[in-house]
Amino acid sequence: MHLHPIPASLGFCTVIPDFLSPEECRALIDRGEALGFHAASSDYPPSYRNNERLVIDDAEFAARLTQRLCSELPRELLEQQDKGVRWRMAGVNERLRWCRYRTGQAFHIHQDGVHHRGPALRSRLTFMIYLTDGDDFDGGDTLFFAGGPHTTSPGEQHPPVVARVRPRLGSLILFDHRIWHAGEAVTRGVKHIVRSDLMFEAVEGVAALSASDARQGYVWALCALPDGGVASGGRDTAIRLWDARGAAAGSLRGHEQSVLGLAVVDGQRLVSVSRDRSLRVWNLGTRQCEQVFRPHAAAILCVAAWNGLAISGGADGVVRVTRLDDAESATLGARAGWVWSVDVTEAGLLAAACEDGSVHCFDLREMQPIAVLPGDVALRAVAVSADGTQLAAGDITGRITRWMRDGGQWQRGNSWQAHAAAIRKLRFTADGALLSGGEDAHARRWTRGGGLAWEATHDNFVTDVLPMADGVLSCAYDGRITRHAA
Repeated sequence: MHLHPIPASLGFCTVIPDFLSPEECRALIDRGEALGFHAASSDYPPSYRNNERLVIDDAEFAARLTQRLCSELPRELLEQQDKGVRWRMAGVNERLRWCRYRTGQAFHIHQDGVHHRGPALRSRLTFMIYLTDGDDFDGGDTLFFAGGPHTTSPGEQHPPVVARVRPRLGSLILFDHRIWHAGEAVTRGVKHIVRSDLMFEAVEGVAALSASDARQGYVWALCALPDGGVASGGRDTAIRLWDARGAAAGSLRGHEQSVLGLAVVDGQRLVSVSRDRSLRVWNLGTRQCEQVFRPHAAAILCVAAWNGLAISGGADGVVRVTRLDDAESATLGARAGWVWSVDVTEAGLLAAACEDGSVHCFDLREMQPIAVLPGDVALRAVAVSADGTQLAAGDITGRITRWMRDGGQWQRGNSWQAHAAAIRKLRFTADGALLSGGEDAHARRWTRGGGLAWEATHDNFVTDVLPMADGVLSCAYDGRITRHAA
């Protein structure tokens, strides 16, 4: 008997009880414990998730799970229709993730990312098996929400919970990646799960899919190119190139995971960073990858370029400077927690926004720290004006704080509630206005005094906002890049 715990209007979700036996669950827990769990902090911020996990590629085990699933799966799941494309189930993704939740550990509200292997082969459903029973621990329910963080009512911590699934030993839960959900904090005992994805292959409508879905999955970063075009990077691991009219102009491939940051060096090269922990240098003329660096011990979250240098921040809490011409790399500073965002001026003023709420400023000409701007709320974005006199920091509550520089000293200026959820990106325009993108699905433009001058809306998190000569580009988790006449 299959259970359907959420309203069908939110997407597909079903629970298959007793998918694995108690003995099989125990064996999987023992396997995970023997191989060893690791903190998720190298790839996910503690403010997002703080559990432990283990990632294994096991094609044989995935094939056995697929075979068992086919005997249980309702016919409507074997094939799906979506926007004129017919999808057929291809099997369980062999990349399996063991997750262990101890007391106080949780995975906060999120959507699961799509695993892409080309336009016609991708994951569509989350595949998760509960290896421990809810009677053996407190908390730890799987929560489903009516919408994302952008639908949260004022004064509330998250959107309304529409369903709560209690883990039961051996049960399998399958649900659409697009459904907002969370792993509630465990308050006693230990919770174990193993999860993967259910892969689907497009069998009809592939041509239309390729034409309409060039940006497969969320778009994370934008970068203006010297020829007037734009580069974008995101979930599908490719760097997409677009001409000045917004038409597709090619792609750069080499990263193995999401592309999180882009920057142009000396007008001829593009630097990219990724969750795969690599920093790549691309020749924009030949469109070839010329260099690959690994300056961080964790996911690289952001990058900026100055005078032949690539400055990157990572989930290892480190700011690294990589000299591209002689391939030397050095640590500029180590912070408490993730370094989420970096920005640099032509004069070499570098600012780095950190998980601990602080902004660290450096003089790249001297390779020395010059200031620490304190804060007590985790930051996600920082921007410095072109003349180096203004700095803006955006935090996870949606507030922007502006700092002013006079005579070499930074003074805290105004602070305002700019978004209803975390701020993902800040950029100054040439005239000193400020652009912001937030998890409330809005892109906004602010005057020097913090007044709202313009806004636009996406269907999901706005991840970047880029000032252009004829307006603003914004990109989002909805996979769209939109041009606005702002």
